[in-house]
Amino acid sequence: MIQDFSGKRVLVTGASRGIGRTLAEDFAARGARVAVNFQRSADLADEVVTGITAAGGNAFAVQADVGVGQQVQGMFDDIEVRMGGMDILVNNAGINRDAPIAEMTEEDWDTVIATNLKGAFLCCRSAVRLMQSEKIDGGRIISISAITSHVGRENAANFCASKGGLDALTRALAVELGPGITVNAIVLGFMNSPLARAVFTKEQIASAQARIPAGRLGEFSEVSALVRYLASGAAAFLTGQAIGLDGGQIIRMP
Repeated sequence: MIQDFSGKRVLVTGASRGIGRTLAEDFAARGARVAVNFQRSADLADEVVTGITAAGGNAFAVQADVGVGQQVQGMFDDIEVRMGGMDILVNNAGINRDAPIAEMTEEDWDTVIATNLKGAFLCCRSAVRLMQSEKIDGGRIISISAITSHVGRENAANFCASKGGLDALTRALAVELGPGITVNAIVLGFMNSPLARAVFTKEQIASAQARIPAGRLGEFSEVSALVRYLASGAAAFLTGQAIGLDGGQIIRMP
């Protein structure tokens, strides 16, 4: 299916690397104007923007720690000036700080919740204000969740709680914002990504892959394809869902 996002204004959080970078590049390649959010990696964000521009796309970098309200508001003020509004928000920014619960610090908890859950709330709030101010019909909010929103993972109470909250936020906002804005989450399993290789050992990844019915890890291109579908007009009747993209992994856990 050929998708045309010409004229659409998109914010992808955490877009300087990984899945976020792929999403930004793919939206821009299909005509969207993309705000590439980053927290610290200005050089990487500029690299994403340069690549998009060189390919004929339209993008700019915008800095903000999504867990800090003042920075999020500043980011959206900049976006409103530069793009005039917003049609599509992708809450992709996320972090891990794994530790056994007996050793997990308050900072470990607060930092993960701030980025993964509070950050989504802050960005949704500002995005909705822009969408509603323009009376946009067909606004889209898509959040990147994880299978740990449904099943536990050892030493990751903060991460699991953040993603469970993100799924609940998705359902609540879908009820509140319909019919003009749809809100969905994508529940990811193991991805073929640098983050997975940083968080898990080779043995853990191999063990997980052996339990995935699809027989492999997921690819960024597959995440991007589903995000773009949810952002398209074809998904206008799909809202309030936490959609699994895990190769069937969750049905065989633990």
